[in-house]
Amino acid sequence: MMSRAIRITSETLVLTLLLLAVPSLLATQRLGTAPGQIPTSPVAPGGLLGIVMVGIMLVIVGLVGIAVILSARKHEEQALYLQARLSGALSDAPDLALLPIAVTVHVPLWRPAAAIITLTGRVPTPTLREAVVQTVFDKIWAPWPSAQIENRIVVEPHRMRQATVDMFVLEHDKK
Repeated sequence: MMSRAIRITSETLVLTLLLLAVPSLLATQRLGTAPGQIPTSPVAPGGLLGIVMVGIMLVIVGLVGIAVILSARKHEEQALYLQARLSGALSDAPDLALLPIAVTVHVPLWRPAAAIITLTGRVPTPTLREAVVQTVFDKIWAPWPSAQIENRIVVEPHRMRQATVDMFVLEHDKK
């Protein structure tokens, strides 16, 4: 997001410099004069007026850059809030709390665009995989109905069973 802010700020700076160059280019061109008449210089902005114009344009570029950076920061905070909310929903569900599922949220700069929620991890059954997706869908639907869920959860029944057995053995050995 920060690269987008830098790109927008640099584009604004280039456009500002082009706008400043146009009056100076016009001032350097000579108006048509009759033969024998002394050419007069066209009306050109004075040195002080040019400095003021540059200052105003730099202030505008700075304000646009600050606005873009603040907007990007707001969207990052919103993505972190949604990510914490979804992770909390998964840890509150009794049958999903111990599953190794990671939730990542990307919120685009423009609000009408869909938030992208990526679910990664491993589960022992397809039913649990669907339960995770449904829980995330139920939590995200009200605040962000256009959100898209990328389901990258892998069903690995044998590996998950072995991990459960190993965990049980470790817990039993501690007692």
